[in-house]
Amino acid sequence: MRNHDTEPVEYVADTSGERAPDELTEREIQDLVARCPEQQRWAFEGWLRGVRQLDGDPIVSLG
Repeated sequence: MRNHDTEPVEYVADTSGERAPDELTEREIQDLVARCPEQQRWAFEGWLRGVRQLDGDPIVSLG
């Protein structure tokens, strides 16, 4: 059995220059959400996309 929490993570730079270094791809987001407990997926996915706090509350822009 593999434990994803203890395995080293290797980051590969995107050489095309189309995304910021800290921006996740759709596939990366889906992979992370799939590893999250089912009850928290909706809030975690929103957090990864920058639209929710981890407690599930929407992020409100004051600008």
